[in-house]
Amino acid sequence: MNIQDYILPLFYTPAWYLAKALRRTCGVAFYCADPLDHLMFAPIEKHLDLPVTFVAKNSKTRRYFEETGIPYKRYPAFPDVVIMARQTAYKYPVSRIKKIGFDHGLYQFKRWTSTKYYNQFDVYFVSSENQVELAKERGIRTTVAIGYPKLDQAFDGTYNDESLDTIKADLGLDPEKKTIIFTSTWNVAGLSALSRWVYQVHTLTGKYNILLTAHSWTEKEYIDELKSIPGAFYLEDFDVTKYLLIADIFVGDYNSMIGEFCALDKPIITFRVPDSDRSIPAVKKLIAGISIQIDEFDEIERAIEQCLANPGELSPARKKANELMHYLLDGQAGKRAADVIKEIVDNTGS
Repeated sequence: MNIQDYILPLFYTPAWYLAKALRRTCGVAFYCADPLDHLMFAPIEKHLDLPVTFVAKNSKTRRYFEETGIPYKRYPAFPDVVIMARQTAYKYPVSRIKKIGFDHGLYQFKRWTSTKYYNQFDVYFVSSENQVELAKERGIRTTVAIGYPKLDQAFDGTYNDESLDTIKADLGLDPEKKTIIFTSTWNVAGLSALSRWVYQVHTLTGKYNILLTAHSWTEKEYIDELKSIPGAFYLEDFDVTKYLLIADIFVGDYNSMIGEFCALDKPIITFRVPDSDRSIPAVKKLIAGISIQIDEFDEIERAIEQCLANPGELSPARKKANELMHYLLDGQAGKRAADVIKEIVDNTGS
């Protein structure tokens, strides 16, 4: 048990009931522990049609809200319904508060945390029915499959050929070159291959358009290196969906963005990574089945040429993987989540 499980209710619970008695609860709140949380919530929020109070966990998130002009409250706040992109429902230790959660990443690329943290929610959104079944095997009873809202813009008509051409032009991409996006997961537990390509990827810029991105928690020295590579384009955006749409090939390791690119049914190359306590054998097998796998950077050009020569080679495997990872690829995942939230709000009278 976390010490907060014991101490926090002693202070929070009476304060919440006092706020409720004085009619000063804040209705629906989104608990934001990081700016990325807000990004992940945006495709859901736009379908809610009801006021949401943003609650900032820390100074980083407060600065983000202040810079973007979004009103917010500091934690603690006292909502009737709380939504979060975390497994920290214990921060709202009142049974009358309805709790709704979801993950940052797609599907089950990382291991479940403690079952109890998921069961503290009334609803926990996941990306597919298969993930619901995996949760049930662990005793998690709260999961609901809605899809992956972050990918909605790839399928809801937000982008067309003209807008994608504008994105390419704004980046300064060479229209005569194919575009390759290199990505990496957080470099812990040996699951990142960033060190295998970061100092060599510049050798590809003469032949291809190279887009670069990395996990937001990656060490500054690597981020600085990525930003300094001549002829490559480092992507500052949290949401890189539009860049996935303009890429011809994706290069990754053990990052859930692999699943996002798989949804677009385009070629994937992955660096093999060792087993670790953070990896899942079934996910490693899935990645191996939908990508051309390599060990070292000197194999990359052969793999790229293979992808370009036969981009549909692994398409059947990608489509099968999409059935496991995605509920539907229809651009409506955010709306499905919002519909569930609105039903909960209606039932609480918030």
